[in-house]
Order: sequence, then structure tokens, then C-alpha cells
Amino acid sequence: MEKTTIMLREDVKEALEKEFGKRQISRIINELLFREIIAQKSRSMFGVDKWLTKKKIKEVREHHDRF
Repeated sequence: MEKTTIMLREDVKEALEKEFGKRQISRIINELLFREIIAQKSRSMFGVDKWLTKKKIKEVREHHDRF
């Protein structure tokens, strides 16, 4: 972990404190940023359909093109 300083809008800070408590703000911000920035990059191009890869798309397209 590294310390850093961030500037929050007052209403955002108050909402975080009210919802999670003062001592949990760093943890919540880390979780939110990870989920919204880092985790999104690791998702497949079709979201939750992990089985649907470019190879599968090609196979399905080829199958349908035969008819």
C-alpha cells in the first residue's frame, strides 16, 4: 500500500463516511477504482459470456454460412 492524497467533493466524502464510516473510505475507494478501471480491462469482449470467444464466433458464423 502507498499513501496518497486525493481531493473529494464534500458531498462525496460525507456520503462515504455515512455509508461506510471514516475508517473505511480508503478501502472503499480502492475497491471501487479497482472494479471500475482494472477489472473491466480483464473482462472478455462480451462481458459475462466467457465462452464466447473470437474462435467460437468464427465457428458459429461458419456453421450458419453453410445453410
